[in-house]
Amino acid sequence: MISFLQKYKRTLAFGMVGLLCTLLLVIGNYVFQPTLASGNGVNVIIMIGDGMGWNMARAGALAKGAPFYTSGKGTGLSFQNLTGYGLVTTYGTTIQGNTPQKPENQPHLTGNSALDGTNPLTGASPIRPNFSFQPTPFNPGERLDGNSLAEGNLTGYDPSRGGPVPWIPLTPANPGTYEKEYIKYSYPDSANTATTLYTGVKSYNNAMGVDIYEKKLKTILEIAKENGKATGLVTSVPISHATPGAAASFVNRRSKYDSKYDPNKTNQDSILQQTLLNFQPNVLLGGGHPLDFDNKGSTGPVYQYTYITQDTYEHLRDNPSPTSNRYGYNFLERGPNATQTLLDTAGEIDPNNGGRLFGLYGARGQEGNLPVSSSKGDYSLTGLNNGSLYSSVVKSINVSAGQTAADCPSGKIIPATAGDCVPVVDAAGNPIFGPTPDTVRPLSPGETDASFIAREINENPTLADLAKAALTVLGKDRDGFWLMIEGGDIDWSAHDDNMDNLIGTVNDFDKAVQEVITWINNNGGWEKNLLIVTADHDHYLTLNNDFVSKLIPNPDPSKARGLKYNAKDITFNKHNPKDAGHFWGSDPNYKYLWGSHSRRIVPVYYQGAYSSTLTRFQGQKIEFTDSSGTYDAPGVRGVLDQSHIFQAMKTALTSQ
Repeated sequence: MISFLQKYKRTLAFGMVGLLCTLLLVIGNYVFQPTLASGNGVNVIIMIGDGMGWNMARAGALAKGAPFYTSGKGTGLSFQNLTGYGLVTTYGTTIQGNTPQKPENQPHLTGNSALDGTNPLTGASPIRPNFSFQPTPFNPGERLDGNSLAEGNLTGYDPSRGGPVPWIPLTPANPGTYEKEYIKYSYPDSANTATTLYTGVKSYNNAMGVDIYEKKLKTILEIAKENGKATGLVTSVPISHATPGAAASFVNRRSKYDSKYDPNKTNQDSILQQTLLNFQPNVLLGGGHPLDFDNKGSTGPVYQYTYITQDTYEHLRDNPSPTSNRYGYNFLERGPNATQTLLDTAGEIDPNNGGRLFGLYGARGQEGNLPVSSSKGDYSLTGLNNGSLYSSVVKSINVSAGQTAADCPSGKIIPATAGDCVPVVDAAGNPIFGPTPDTVRPLSPGETDASFIAREINENPTLADLAKAALTVLGKDRDGFWLMIEGGDIDWSAHDDNMDNLIGTVNDFDKAVQEVITWINNNGGWEKNLLIVTADHDHYLTLNNDFVSKLIPNPDPSKARGLKYNAKDITFNKHNPKDAGHFWGSDPNYKYLWGSHSRRIVPVYYQGAYSSTLTRFQGQKIEFTDSSGTYDAPGVRGVLDQSHIFQAMKTALTSQ
């Protein structure tokens, strides 16, 4: 035996060396080119059409030529092809406490946190005297901001008052047993609803990733990172706005967009600073660029630093490399051939190596939003004020400031229910003082409207382009990723009672959804990807049964980005519901009666990995845990809540 080993020891030695080299090669490949991820490899994508309630989606579908429908999921849009469908409640909290304007009153208000607000710093104020959170009884109040003296700190949703589905009642003209004003009361905002979608916790209007005590909550973005996944935030509106910001900040007011960087502070108490320094998503793409932020009819260029401070912007502009700026991001901004530059850069960034991309865009004259398209599928609205139609007809009363119907300007408007001033109309229902929407772009010297629009299209990607770039980066992470994509300008269109803008922005959002679906089909399919498409809240839009007949055919839908009909005439020339085929608010006699959100339940469309979780949650109670304890409240039969969407995303991200 010994002689045998001695005889073949050289052969055995070479064999052992070969085996060792093979083993090292395998180990080396495992370490540097992992085939097994620390996460489960599932990608979760939530797409939020801000304000895109059931009738908003229906208007977009009908404009694309879908058959007229009066209930259910509908057809015509990409997300309506997803296999899962449900309805979602969107309510938040209401907390008793005086306001600075009315210190003697103690109503429940949706904008109140549990702190008394004496210190503007997040979480620094004392708790209101004798406050104790009571989820029920539900307390919707009797006004748009609550204004209730009853008990209970959740506004809730009562289907017997607001309707069991968003198409019942189909019109406030025939509400039946339902209350046409009910869905106006205690309506939620985008900060509150986004916080629930990202954390599962009910909070107050203005809350950005914090509970009612202004304590930080763990967001779904953080959960994804804890599970080894890349993360991203994409929006068509400013990147520090409510919907993207609530996933990556913890501030008590949504208006804390950005602040000057202070190296001596561990908490920068602003949305953008916390996003860039604390949360650091791998992809951050959206609007908010300061160039010609507001349309003032100036000759430009004018910079206005609303959603990003001058300090932050100039630091990133002058230091676009991740090794040179304090945030560690590759920084891009609007400029020539923006889309190709973005896609080329996205192809070079690897999240597995910590790569991060921040793209800042926004059309001139549009308050930082991407170029807005119209129902003709063109960009004829680009550069015009997004909020000039409704505001030039109707004056909103600031209820929180103590204003009443007596504050409506005399002669032009008359008082209405629920807080708005209503325009005086003639016998045909037309406002005596019709709308005067913006028509002046902030042109540079020598620039024409046509060259202005051409420049804005060239220097800004579309929402679908942003989605493609985000997927290019995040799709490289074998652990999987979490991504939020928002069509935020849908909400801006609805606030303006602007059907032309609404159809265009819903179509833009749907193009982004189709981009995502195409990517999913080419990257693991529905077994490895979960797609959820929903709204954060609704508005108050009603389409009359003759709505489609009021639209004008587009000569060539293929040149109108798939839109068969346009709403130019009924938006800018028809100012009563009979001629326009639609109206905003609770009175079918007025086209312009409501320019804000509602508490109506919204649709959710979904498909993919772990999507059965959402189906199982329908009708179930709501449970959430904040810094003070764990609470529950009854659900609505057959309906989901936004907290359930959070739970479904969490399940998909963490299940093994």
